[in-house]
Amino acid sequence: MKVALYARTSTRDKGQNPEMQLEPLRRYCEVMGWGIYKEYTDKAKASDLVNRKLWDELLKDAAAHKFDTMLIWKLDRAFRSVTHATNTLTVLNNYHVGFRSLMDTSIDTTTPNGILVFNILASVAQFEKDIDAQRIREGVKYAQEHGTKSGKPIGRERTPITDYQVQTTFNANNNNFSATARALTNNTGVEVSAGFVASRIKRMAAKEALQKSGVKIAVSDT
Repeated sequence: MKVALYARTSTRDKGQNPEMQLEPLRRYCEVMGWGIYKEYTDKAKASDLVNRKLWDELLKDAAAHKFDTMLIWKLDRAFRSVTHATNTLTVLNNYHVGFRSLMDTSIDTTTPNGILVFNILASVAQFEKDIDAQRIREGVKYAQEHGTKSGKPIGRERTPITDYQVQTTFNANNNNFSATARALTNNTGVEVSAGFVASRIKRMAAKEALQKSGVKIAVSDT
């Protein structure tokens, strides 16, 4: 099997050395009996896709199926967010190229378990999108009902509502979404809907499932 290795170091830390990522990847390939097609190394922020020239080259080589699997040291070395990760894995799958992360052993799209974890990641990404859309709708509705006489920007919450507040209030109200929304509204002064509570509870459940699977994605800009 031919494997492509990818490493990325940050522009902020001049002391970072890509060899710290590449050496364990080479050893792993040697143990597994895999041949290394090429090593791709970028020095840029995770979000700076313009200057991640080798990342772009790697994806082009994947499209040409010049290698069978892409191997990285850790997820945050390749991806800027969960959405970026799931979108890229979908592309690689369409190219019939596998993906592995050495430090995130549950991610291996060449196995059924790895595909399961990939689907969990995709679900979490969708939850995040749904929550953002829900917040926008609630902000617009609140602004329409109350105007902006307070001087607050439209749709902005005066007090952030944490996952802990939602969960404890949800438990105290016998897992009732409407009762939890009313209690949070009274306690925080922020207009909260039952839909917001339901979305937040689903997101926390998804994150808990993801953590139990052993997958960790650090959204990093370094």
